[in-house]
Amino acid sequence: RAINESGGFGITVDDADIEAARVEVATQEGLLLCPEGAATYAAYKQALSDGRVSPDEEAVLFNCATGLKYPMPQVDRALDRHEPIDYASMMGVPMI
Repeated sequence: RAINESGGFGITVDDADIEAARVEVATQEGLLLCPEGAATYAAYKQALSDGRVSPDEEAVLFNCATGLKYPMPQVDRALDRHEPIDYASMMGVPMI
């Protein structure tokens, strides 16, 4: 009832999309989402894709548990603790 009265909607996402979202957020943003939290991000991406939410709208996504209870995503880059951190290289440019 609340969804209908507010003009909202619900989305279902499959397990593969949830895992892909969890890995994407971990590798791109450094956040370890629980599957429930990753489901909100997967649903948000789906809503953007199908036009239910526009890119200029604001949304709040909840991660209601810790991602530490689940297998960690693959690490494909590392920092050298003896060198200064090149933050620009972390903004989508692969580290060498």
